[in-house]
Amino acid sequence: MMAAGEGAVAAARALRNALAHLPREVAAEVLMDEFPWLGLLPEESLAQFVTDFVTATRISADLGEWSVLAQTVREWRATAAVYTDPRLVRELSEPLSEDHGPVPGPTEA
Repeated sequence: MMAAGEGAVAAARALRNALAHLPREVAAEVLMDEFPWLGLLPEESLAQFVTDFVTATRISADLGEWSVLAQTVREWRATAAVYTDPRLVRELSEPLSEDHGPVPGPTEA
């Protein structure tokens, strides 16, 4: 592993450890400086983001594969975007009341 890669892994591990030992509210506040869209998430989702971010950072640092962390951030950013549309939040939060038939597989669409 190159020196830059080793440094990135060390920094990620230190960040992971720091975030894991902070109270969730403080960790969320720290992460909001980098990801301002976290302010759109409800409190319980924000706590889950912190947990997912710490886990993805741990996995990425251990594997040296940063796509894991990038995917986690991308998925949570998309979730935050949903919260900008109250109608969409309401539709996605309601129970399904009708059967729309079988769901096609990813290659069948």
